[in-house]
Amino acid sequence: MGLFNVIKGAYPGLQQIDKTLPVASTESGIVRGSAVKEVAGEFVLTLASDAGSGAGGVTTPGAYVYFALMSQLDLTAGMAGTIGQGVSGGQATITGLACSMPMECETDQFVGSPALGAYLTLAGTAANADGNGGKLVTYTAANGETVYGQVTKASTVRWANDAVAVSGWRTGNKVTVIRFRAMYIPGLKTA
Repeated sequence: MGLFNVIKGAYPGLQQIDKTLPVASTESGIVRGSAVKEVAGEFVLTLASDAGSGAGGVTTPGAYVYFALMSQLDLTAGMAGTIGQGVSGGQATITGLACSMPMECETDQFVGSPALGAYLTLAGTAANADGNGGKLVTYTAANGETVYGQVTKASTVRWANDAVAVSGWRTGNKVTVIRFRAMYIPGLKTA
């Protein structure tokens, strides 16, 4: 489904920091709240390897991330792109909010059970084989990966009107979410 709400911050408004780009034709899993990055002028899902590394004492900053405001399958995303405009196939165009924008967010796009105060980094194995691309996970390494958020409210269950209850028939269901303060800290090192 993909749930993403800005609880506090400049969204929606002129002060928001965002980017609108087409979705890469190789992508099929971007939902609202997915962590995406820009590659060659298009959005793609992030993977754990995009968080950079501090291995060998040299810090490689992680990718600059945006949180998708809509699914690539959203009809508005399709019309904003080239889907349904006489083009065979076509590309969706979506907007994402920058990870460095001061905001507290709520999302269901995470893996595991991040605790209150935990730092968050990127999940997802190579080629998104585990299906966790674009999701956040608890930062546990001490070798300099980039951090994209800090949990302000541990996982909790809430109602979401657009969550699928019965596929194709009914929406409105419970969803497990976390709240986090968005940030971009390349090469965070912990003791």
